[in-house]
Amino acid sequence: MASCEKWLKDEDLTMARMPYCGQEIRIDGYYYYLYNGRVLDTYFFYRNGVIISAHGASGSHPLDELDVEFHSDSFVHSLHKYDYGVFQIINDSIVWEVWELIQGPKSVLRFSGKILSDTSFVINQMELPHSGQVYPRHEVSYFHEFFPKPDSTNIYIP
Repeated sequence: MASCEKWLKDEDLTMARMPYCGQEIRIDGYYYYLYNGRVLDTYFFYRNGVIISAHGASGSHPLDELDVEFHSDSFVHSLHKYDYGVFQIINDSIVWEVWELIQGPKSVLRFSGKILSDTSFVINQMELPHSGQVYPRHEVSYFHEFFPKPDSTNIYIP
C-alpha cells in the first residue's frame, strides 16, 4: 500500500459479525430515537448480527410515514456503507459499530448502552475504537413493530 493510501482507506470494524439468538431485544421491527419530539435515528437489528442504522432517513416523520418510507424501493437503494454495521448483545448490554457519516475516509463509531426492556434501550456512550476517544450520550430508543424489514444483505459486512 502506498504511504498516502492508508490515509484514504476507511477504518475496519473492530467487532466481528455474530449471529444473535437471544430474546433480550425484539428484532421484528425497528427502534427509533426521539429528540425534542423528532425521530432522529432508526435501527434495524437482524438475527445475522447486522444492524442497519438509518441516519437521515427519519427526520421529523411520524412513525406511520416512516413505515411507508421503509417499505419503498428508494429507501433500500439509498442505503450506503455507513448505514450498515454489526451488533452484539452481552447480558443486559447492547453494543454496535458502524462507519461515521462523513465524506472521505470513514472512522468506526461504537455505540454502547443498557437494555431497559425487550422494547427499549439507552445508549450511554459513543467511542472511536481506533483512537480510544469516548463521548458520553443519553439516547433512549424505543421499539416499533414493522414487517417486512429491509434485507440486511450488503457488500460491506463479511
